[in-house]
Amino acid sequence: MAPVFAVAVVGGGLRGGVDMIVSTGGGAELTGDEDTVVGRMAELEAMRMFVDSLVEGPAMLVLAGEAGIGKSTVWREGLRLAEARGFEVLQCRPVQSEAQLAFTGLSDLLADVPHSAFDVLPVPQRRALKVALLLAEPEGDEFHPRAVGLGLIGLLAARAAQHPVVLGIDDAHWLDQASQRVLAFVARRLRRERIGLLATSRADSGRTIIDDVDNDAGIPVTLLRLTGLEPGDVEQILRGRLGEALGRRAVARVQQSSGGNPFFALQIGLALVERDPAAGDVDLPIPASLQQMVGDRLTALGPAISIVQAAAATSRPTTTLITALFGPRRGPDGIRAAVAAGVLAVDGDRLAFTHPLLATAAYAGLDRDECRRLHAKLAAQLDDVEERARHLAVAADHPAADVAEALDIAARRARARYAPDAAAELWETAARLTPADEADGARARRLEAAQCRIEMGEVERARAMFEDILNDAPPGPTRGRVLWRWAWAVAHTEGFEAGARAFRDVLPEVEDQPLAEIEVQQGLAWCLHESSGLAMAEPHARRALALAESSKVPRLIAGAATLVAFLGSLTGNGLAVESVERAVETNKVGEWPQILGRPDWIHGLLLEWEDHLASARAHFRRIHDEAVDRGDEHSLPYVLFHLARTELLMGEWTRARRSAEACAETSLSSGMVTERPFACVIVALVEAHFGAVDAANAKIVEGLELADRFAVRPAEMELLATRGFVELSLSQFAAADRTFSELDRIARSAGLLEPALFRYHGDAIEAKIALGRLDQAAELLDAARALATALERPWLQLVVARGTGLLEAARGHPDAASAVLATALRHDRLGQPFERARTMLVLGSVQRRNRKKRDARQALTNASDVFERLGARLWVERTAAELARIGGRAPAEGLTPTELRVAELIAAGRTYREAAAELFISPKTVQWNLSKVYRKLGIRSRTELPGRLKQP
Repeated sequence: MAPVFAVAVVGGGLRGGVDMIVSTGGGAELTGDEDTVVGRMAELEAMRMFVDSLVEGPAMLVLAGEAGIGKSTVWREGLRLAEARGFEVLQCRPVQSEAQLAFTGLSDLLADVPHSAFDVLPVPQRRALKVALLLAEPEGDEFHPRAVGLGLIGLLAARAAQHPVVLGIDDAHWLDQASQRVLAFVARRLRRERIGLLATSRADSGRTIIDDVDNDAGIPVTLLRLTGLEPGDVEQILRGRLGEALGRRAVARVQQSSGGNPFFALQIGLALVERDPAAGDVDLPIPASLQQMVGDRLTALGPAISIVQAAAATSRPTTTLITALFGPRRGPDGIRAAVAAGVLAVDGDRLAFTHPLLATAAYAGLDRDECRRLHAKLAAQLDDVEERARHLAVAADHPAADVAEALDIAARRARARYAPDAAAELWETAARLTPADEADGARARRLEAAQCRIEMGEVERARAMFEDILNDAPPGPTRGRVLWRWAWAVAHTEGFEAGARAFRDVLPEVEDQPLAEIEVQQGLAWCLHESSGLAMAEPHARRALALAESSKVPRLIAGAATLVAFLGSLTGNGLAVESVERAVETNKVGEWPQILGRPDWIHGLLLEWEDHLASARAHFRRIHDEAVDRGDEHSLPYVLFHLARTELLMGEWTRARRSAEACAETSLSSGMVTERPFACVIVALVEAHFGAVDAANAKIVEGLELADRFAVRPAEMELLATRGFVELSLSQFAAADRTFSELDRIARSAGLLEPALFRYHGDAIEAKIALGRLDQAAELLDAARALATALERPWLQLVVARGTGLLEAARGHPDAASAVLATALRHDRLGQPFERARTMLVLGSVQRRNRKKRDARQALTNASDVFERLGARLWVERTAAELARIGGRAPAEGLTPTELRVAELIAAGRTYREAAAELFISPKTVQWNLSKVYRKLGIRSRTELPGRLKQP
């Protein structure tokens, strides 16, 4: 893939290709010399190194500095370097007045990308991106803001496959929040893609995209802070722009007073020249602040200042708009005067300020009445729903129903365009401007704003907004809607115990509102099952089902029935597959607000627990792909957890590791704090199977702390099961036994007895037998056998057979043990290679102790082959130890059974492909094993193998 370039430059800059001030006889003018960069050798070298580094992957370069320090000049040089390397440059230069309008920055960035380029995207992503850019109208109520970000990633990747891409953003501190959010979303997800960002932003501008990316970057971020130029460089700029108008002493004083800031130096030098070009010792014309200096320059415009103020007040000033506001004579004349003064630059119909300080100073010069009148005039001229509403809001000096309604409409459109941040601000403003006699309408708008904050992951802020609404909301539907949302916000921020208390507290208030009570009862049931166990949760789930059935609303009935079926399936009395399948058949995915209530997700869990792994994996992959296409990142942690577990069980461990890592990443990026313990579970479980003990234990410790903090008891139990598995893998049987005993006690207390939930039964039996506690092992085995018989689970049946074989062998009945194990392996159709290999290991161990060396070697070698292929390092070592105890010819020292068999076949003249076919592995695996054989035996070629293998 071709590289995509990204750099960030922090600090202000002159706009429209304009850098410096020069004296032009009749006045001052801002002009540009874009091909000349004075000084900045270190920065330019860093820029070149950064561009060169992009062939290795994504990166971000940040140039930071104060206003006027020359960031835009360096930024343009970066774009020039990128173009010289063949990069496609996409750029935007936002201004302060654009900061509140959703996706203006993104629209400018993609302005030159042909619409046909969007065709590479999945339909949901393509539609979301086009709606955000106002290239298509929103349809329906489905809302997935991350689809815009995913669409942008896909679009950039496709463009980069053809030509390198540069995203250049000048003055990133003025970037609108919607564009900032989407670009940060993209940057945090870059891994190997050579995609980046070139932006500028002031060092003191508060939070920007740079902070959002650097906080959780998927790409390396380099920060370069621009400081003042050297005196010689300042003099070169002054002489280049002002000629010999200043004497040497005046130039030296300008250098010292400007602190090396080129914009400051030129402003001071120009003012000095205008006062007395021949003067050398006069006081330098430095006002109290540069803002005042800029203000003085604007004052010199005279009547044309009103033209400049209007341009500063609108997001995208144009000559057409200014002419419509001021008339066909005054408008163009004022524009020409502003251009002559170096304040505005014209690019076609578009107007731009030559420096952002000029726009800020011009707008600040308006008093309150002038400001309102100007914005009222602008609102009358504009057609864009969102921008017009914002002007109306600034123009309003008191609450007004029509203004509030316009803001409400604009908010709904912003939300439909996947800009919840902009929608939240518009609804908050609409609520503020709603008349006092429409208080319920104001509360409804504040509720919409809070819901947008939830969708943005700002759960704490949303919770505060919910509480603010509840302070003055009378009983009624609006209060009911707020109450259950507030309770969920409590659960997401404080955990499930706090969530259960919150749902209980609000329950009395919604008992006469069936729809709200259904939500509260379901929320309470979910929180209780996570924090306190099934016995407390089930009555509330059944109450929600009764209410849903009375409502006769299919979606509500299906959701409530699914929750009841799900909780019932956790008891160990069987899985309610048919009930959930009916809900899947009669309801659409788009009807569900969150994945926890979706029948198709629950159906996937039941398939996994029933050992229908291929079907479960296909199910989870479909849900995952649909969620990615829609940008529904909220669902991804839940789906990825079970996709990773299913892949692990099926022996696809490399894929399982990738899915587990993605689960951990999305649990953080989506703000799902109560899912973070489960992310630790799946990462720990996968790493434990690979034998990465330190990584697994670190995640177990982290996950247990999170599970305790957020009262996520099922995650705690899963982590205990994983810790016990690690201890068993290390032959730490006493520790494993203690862990499994604690887990069993907690699971029984919670009523979570479905065996596939934690899958610890076989490990617990093995630990008891290893410790010689055979009676206790027999009790566990009998209980597992009863479950296997009642539930007809293939996995549990294999576990029971393995436990029976271990117990028979421990009691001195090796023939009976071998018969049970051999029969189980002969009839095994489970499709879980790790469980099969563990059973073969037990069979080989029993046969070795029964002095059946040949059979033992075969069983153990077969087990070792599977463990090697999977990557189960600890179990390879356990199997090798068993093989070492077998008498007879020993393998070459240090070689694993698989390595030995590969070496023997290659030594006998087999090709890689022939050896691979005989061993049922890939030629690449043969080559990999052979490289390890060469290293261990100290040889360099296959011709040395036969003699080396014959050595004792």
